[in-house]
Amino acid sequence: MKQDKAEKIIKKAEQKAQKAAAQVQVASKKAEAAAKKQAAQAERKANRIAKKAEKKAAKKSKQAEQATRKAQMAAQKAAEKKAKAVAKVAAKAGGEEGGEDGKKGGKGKKKGKKKLLLIVAVLVLAAAGTGAFFFLKGGDKEEEEALPEPIVAPAEYLLNGAHISALPVWGEGVLVYQEEVIPEPPEEEPAKEEDQAKDGQSESQEGEEPQEEAGKEEEAPEEEIVPLVLYRYEGLQSPKDLISAYTALMTTADAGFSTVDEELLRIDTPEFSDRGSVQLARNVPAEGETEACVHSLLLSWDTTSCTVTLDTPDGRVHDPKPEKTPTAPSRGLSDLEALHPSKLGLPGESMEAYELMPQEGSVLIAGNPSPCMRVNIYGEDGQIAGSFFLSGDGHLYKLDDTRNAVVELEWE
Repeated sequence: MKQDKAEKIIKKAEQKAQKAAAQVQVASKKAEAAAKKQAAQAERKANRIAKKAEKKAAKKSKQAEQATRKAQMAAQKAAEKKAKAVAKVAAKAGGEEGGEDGKKGGKGKKKGKKKLLLIVAVLVLAAAGTGAFFFLKGGDKEEEEALPEPIVAPAEYLLNGAHISALPVWGEGVLVYQEEVIPEPPEEEPAKEEDQAKDGQSESQEGEEPQEEAGKEEEAPEEEIVPLVLYRYEGLQSPKDLISAYTALMTTADAGFSTVDEELLRIDTPEFSDRGSVQLARNVPAEGETEACVHSLLLSWDTTSCTVTLDTPDGRVHDPKPEKTPTAPSRGLSDLEALHPSKLGLPGESMEAYELMPQEGSVLIAGNPSPCMRVNIYGEDGQIAGSFFLSGDGHLYKLDDTRNAVVELEWE
């Protein structure tokens, strides 16, 4: 009898050891696969960051070259235009003088031509010097001419085909301008040295797979940057009161806007001080051929002016996630072994006299959606002393054989 019991215990121990070894092997494979996947993702991210940095640098360089060429052409055209005008006036004056000299003789005519050429040469040099000075100043005159003209204060904004009530602005001293703003691409944090080291290791481990993925990313078309529409209001008496009232109007149920942060997360309306900004946004459902989108109004103000920037950012306006309610602490076999036997309805002074054998699989207890692990407890005689259930949310149950039901036990 004792030999059978010992063999049974040994067999169970071997099964437990085999099961533990299999679990360790599976966990090792999962960890190895996760490490490879993380390394590949880090490499792809580093490639994307590098490409974006290169595109951004090329774009800045191209813009600088265009600005330089534009300034040079403007300076050259201004100099040529001025030189032509001066030459025309000088030619007219020289012609009249030449006509008078023609009556006096050929000598006077030659003298008039030399004088005309000298005047034209001096004026051309002066015009060229003026053009150079214009270019060195950075094209102030051209910048002044490029300033937008004031417009009539709009009653509505047009955003993605939708009409949105505009700021209620009026008054003779208020100037309204409509401008276009090129949005800056989002900046990404550079890859850390540890990630770069992992990327180097992943190249040797992953073979050609990351390189193929990187090649695919290079073929992706460059995203088109759509300029944003901005309205600038100057000469306001109290911009903060105007923005406060407009925000209250647009966040009503009829308008459908909400106060949001940069992630389009709904937040409480901030307090309005002399300077600040607030973003209003709403979700727009798909209608006909128009896709679902987000309407965004970014309002910024100071003591005398304000701006309204219209945008259709990616994402959706959403509420913050509800706070998770604390659950019962997770309990395991070690907690069960630390209990006094009387808590489990067993005789004795210590659980050392018993052997705990967890069973494979899981069961559900009525009234508790968390899966439970069954644990059979054997006494010194090798006979089962009781069956218990540990749930994932920390509850403990005992099987009552007489009623074929479970009874919840208290840990403390």
